[in-house]
Amino acid sequence: MGRLVFLSVVIGAIVAVLMPGSGVAAKPVFYSHANFRDTFPDEICGVPGTSFVRGVDNATIYADNTFKDAFTMIQTFTATASGKSIRIHVASQVSENAEPIDNGDGTITFINTFKGLPEQLKIPHGPVLIRDAGVVTLTQTYDANTGDFISQTVSGEKGPHTDLDSDFAIFCDVIVPALT
Repeated sequence: MGRLVFLSVVIGAIVAVLMPGSGVAAKPVFYSHANFRDTFPDEICGVPGTSFVRGVDNATIYADNTFKDAFTMIQTFTATASGKSIRIHVASQVSENAEPIDNGDGTITFINTFKGLPEQLKIPHGPVLIRDAGVVTLTQTYDANTGDFISQTVSGEKGPHTDLDSDFAIFCDVIVPALT
């Protein structure tokens, strides 16, 4: 989910730079659709291996400076040493105001709402290790000059968000034993 949050913040920042503010009703002004597939050397939680990733991304930018990103991805990671695999599945929709909120104190804030399945970790053809599902809103504050992350608050949380509730600590706690 950390990668997804980072991706949504980056997309939001790019959109904010490219889109002027507007009082027009929320009509789509840009739409992109991408299918992706890749295999690459990877490391997850200190475990070296190979990842195979496939997915679809549908992003829409609206005239009122909001965007919606419907994203589906399945990543299968196989550890080099053990040959064991885990599967990371994401099927969620992220919505955000593309223009950051200027807090007037040298910081900016992005508000992202995730719906669906932000993260599911499981053994391929086996049990689910952890699952974050439902709705959650993340409010993230950054230094406006450096872009450095300052803080995050969670609100509107509905559904199990095991990894989020553990401040993402449980991610490696379940992956490492599953891969070794």
